[in-house]
Formats: sequence, structure tokens, C-alpha cells
Amino acid sequence: MTKLEWSLVITAKESGGRIAPAALRALVAEGDLDAQVAAFARRGYRFEPGPRGALVLSAWPRRLFAEEIAHGLGTDLVARRVETHWTVTSTNDLARAEARRGREGTAIFAEEQTGGRGRFGRKWVAPRFSALLFSVPFSCEAASVQAASLALAGAAAVAEAVAQVYSLPARIRWPNDVLIEGRKIAGVLVEQTGARARRWLVAGIGVNVNLDPAALPRGLEETAGTIRQFLGHDADRALLARAILRRLDFWWEVLKARDVARLSGVCLTLSSIIGTFVTLESRGKRHTGRVVDIDAEVGLVLQMSGGPTRVFAPAETTLVH
Repeated sequence: MTKLEWSLVITAKESGGRIAPAALRALVAEGDLDAQVAAFARRGYRFEPGPRGALVLSAWPRRLFAEEIAHGLGTDLVARRVETHWTVTSTNDLARAEARRGREGTAIFAEEQTGGRGRFGRKWVAPRFSALLFSVPFSCEAASVQAASLALAGAAAVAEAVAQVYSLPARIRWPNDVLIEGRKIAGVLVEQTGARARRWLVAGIGVNVNLDPAALPRGLEETAGTIRQFLGHDADRALLARAILRRLDFWWEVLKARDVARLSGVCLTLSSIIGTFVTLESRGKRHTGRVVDIDAEVGLVLQMSGGPTRVFAPAETTLVH
């Protein structure tokens, strides 16, 4: 059986689908190319001859392959191991099991979740092949990182990756959502497991990538969105997954170094609500004010009517509008 040279797929995708002859010669011996092309074809990747000796990747499978996501990723911790599953109850549940085994950084992807969840127990539903649904466990044994900070780090990672890969103006809506033109395309749920010195955080991320806007659940047609609807065509989920994992790895290192101010600054820059008036609910009461600051560790700072500012912690706060 031919051992797949995943650099062919990665190089092609990161070069707009085309591998120049010089790069091709560096990746695979000329006598092995036909075997590689045939082997990838069995996985659903279609390579075709291009102009002037180039190789063109013209199609790839709908499903995610762990080998493609992980190959040459260059991260320090995140995605040390990558798993892909067809159907699971929740990737956060599998990541919790990884935490119990002491395996930090494993990126667990699923094509479908039967019990996907968001903040406050809200359901997250996405048809197979339409989204990125994954979780990563992080050990807090040597790093005192707060769940709220990791949630914002996850949102920043998604927003930065979407901008990098697709040049779309992704914004962060505190405390854990990512929007494009006011529509939610992603959310982050961070859950804690273990206690004290053996505390772990599990970051679950869901991104609406290729979901047909017409298939959005009833009641979300005006507020939710998908990357596909802004691009006008299907997006490459694996390429986006790699970009998110790299940025998540970067932000985890920032948080471990206690440089929360750096994350706060990026969240301010990418915020969809800074300077606007919002209404939020906290501890059963509603409050309205102008957003004047976001602290990735403490919470949202509102200028209340009458002058004083007040900080609202993310664990007990939800934005109403």
C-alpha cells in the first residue's frame, strides 16, 4: 500500500490548488507521483496535470481526515494528536475523557454531534459535513488560566483564521461568539473538569462552514450565518481547521504566560460591540449601558446611565441585544 505524502495536499491547498514543478519535485520522486495520485484518488482527492508541468488539486472529499489536519501543523501543544469521528454525542465529552487520561492538546473532530451544546445548555445542531465541530483539552496544572479567557481565546482564534483563510471580516461578540456582518457563524464552549491542582479546561468550538442558510433552525434565520453564504461557494473545512488550531495554540501559550492583556487588546480590536449600547442579563436582572472595555479575565465593562462603570462576569451574563 502506498504511504500517502500529505505534503502534496497541504502544498496544493495553501498555494491556491496548484503545485509548481519545482515544488513538486521536492515533495515526491517523479517515479512515485502516479502512485500518489492514484492513492489520493481512492480517498477522494483528485489531482490533475496542470499547465507547464504543474499539478492541480481539483477536488477533495467532504469528510475530514486527521492526517491532513495534523500534517506539518507546527504547533507546540494543540493537535499533538488529531482524531476524526463520524458521529459522537459531544466532542467535549470525548475531550474530557482525554483529560482523564492526561493527554493534553488532542484535537477531536466529529462530522456530526447528537448532543452538541452551547452556553447555558443551549443545543448546537449541524448536519454532517456542514461544520467544524471539535474540542481540545488543556491542563491547568502549570497554568492558572480562567475558562472565560480561554473562551475568548477560542473566539479570537476562529475570527483570525476566518480572516486569514477567506478574507472575511469576522468579529467577536463577547463572551464567546464569532460573527460576520452581524450573523453568528461560530461559538465556543469551555467546560471545566477536575479540581484544584488537577484542573483541566475543555474548549469546544463549533463553526458553521458549509451549512445551507435555508437549513438553519427555525428562529435563527435572521441571526445565524455560515461561511458559505458569505463566500458564495463551499469552503475548505480542513484548511480552516488547520488555521484555527494554529491560532488556538498561539493563544494558549499567551494565556500560560499570563499575558491576558494581549488577548484583551485583540478582543477589543475585533469586538462587534465595543462602543455600542447593549442590554444584558446578569443574575436575573437586565442592564443597559455602553460597552467601554473588554477584559479577557474579568469581563465586560459597561458605562451605565448616570456615569459609573460596572463589570459583568461572563459566567453569569448573557447578551440580550
